[in-house]
Amino acid sequence: MNKSKIIPLLSLGLLSVSLSPIMAKYLSSSATIIAFWRMFLASLLLWFYSLIFRKKLNTLSKENKIRTFVAGILLGLHFMLFYQAVKITTISNATFLGTLAPFFTLLIELIFYKRKYNKIIYLGMIVALMGTVFVLLDDFDLSSKYTLGNFYALLCSLCIGLSLLIAERVRNNEGTIEYTRMLYGVAALTIFSIGSFYTDSFIILENTEILGFIFLAVFPTILGHNIFYYSLKFTTPTIVSSVPLGEPIFASIIAFFLFHEIITTNVALGGLLCICGIYIILKNRSA
Repeated sequence: MNKSKIIPLLSLGLLSVSLSPIMAKYLSSSATIIAFWRMFLASLLLWFYSLIFRKKLNTLSKENKIRTFVAGILLGLHFMLFYQAVKITTISNATFLGTLAPFFTLLIELIFYKRKYNKIIYLGMIVALMGTVFVLLDDFDLSSKYTLGNFYALLCSLCIGLSLLIAERVRNNEGTIEYTRMLYGVAALTIFSIGSFYTDSFIILENTEILGFIFLAVFPTILGHNIFYYSLKFTTPTIVSSVPLGEPIFASIIAFFLFHEIITTNVALGGLLCICGIYIILKNRSA
């Protein structure tokens, strides 16, 4: 797939995932329950799709099953941490800190994968980082009640960055559906296993909550994250994980209208820098 096709595809994925923190903020369920049902329903829908529309139910190789299992654990931790951050800090804080995965993946790629990048890509990363700093200076305060939420968001970035690195190796020779249906299933199992120690019940009967879970499974997950995993077949994880840096822009704008969260000058300026950084990265990406 050439550059002119991959950029619109990643843009659609960005718009889809930007709706995730908005829905999580709106729902009254705990972060753990939201994360579990999002992953469980997404996996269930993909398995149904495979059974009904696929003539042959392909499976992953033994080696890739192990990799997917590890990636699924990391993805489960990512969503638990991210939704907890959304619940206890602002959407702008949670989304900006939660989308710093490119800096983790880039560091790992440089040290362990020995990858070389065009210098202009590093410029894009620096510009995006500057934008993030502007936002952090507006909201980040070590003595504030949001500190724990910010810490959760940083950890969730590390988890998704590692998950994307593993996904790249699996996606080189496996289909997106085959990979993600197991990935989301393992993520759901991870969340359920951890949440069972402190969550009384995962059963939710309220119609609004159930519809919210279905929305998260279909749009941000199957339409959003699946696009990112599919894109890994055509570009590197640092490029893919750079795209969600635009999520805070869309999410903050929506949060302003729905939750009356004020978009300050720092957030607006930081958002603009992040978008510019993403554009530089995608425009000059190396395959």
